[in-house]
Amino acid sequence: MYLESINIIFIKPCTTGGGRVKFKAKMSRAIPELMPYLNTEIKTGLYIPSADTFTYKIGSHIINIKDDKLTCTQLTNEAQCYEMTDQLKDVINDIWNRKESITPYHETRERPSAIQLYKLLPKKIGCKDCGQASCMAFASKLILGTARLNQCPLLKEDDYSPNYLSLESHLQLLGYETD
Repeated sequence: MYLESINIIFIKPCTTGGGRVKFKAKMSRAIPELMPYLNTEIKTGLYIPSADTFTYKIGSHIINIKDDKLTCTQLTNEAQCYEMTDQLKDVINDIWNRKESITPYHETRERPSAIQLYKLLPKKIGCKDCGQASCMAFASKLILGTARLNQCPLLKEDDYSPNYLSLESHLQLLGYETD
């Protein structure tokens, strides 16, 4: 087993409020050599090699890893904090166990901006058929992974199939489902 434990150092309220909590934990070992493998497997993450940090989201939870430290935000209670440490330990150990079959990615992944996606949306008329207040709001939700391409009915039209394919490739690069 690569990582024996993740021990919570503290749990305190999130600065965003809403009754949520965050925690800081210490892992049984520093994991900088594993970060390029995390970067390959967790495509929605942000790996910064020069800082030896890896940050990603699971739902609304933001996880940050640096050296042997780990933080996680937007948890509902203390029990969920401990569940999350178990889940993260399993993810790290699983990637370690499979690392021989994973090609490590040592670069910071270029992430498209909401503006880049917005420019690929049809007409940009703010029809709201996708359920969002505007096309820009829809593009922002696409970047966050909380909206799907198939929610925009205009993208399903033949005239916009090149746009759909381009948007799809951007989102797949981020590791998001597109349908």
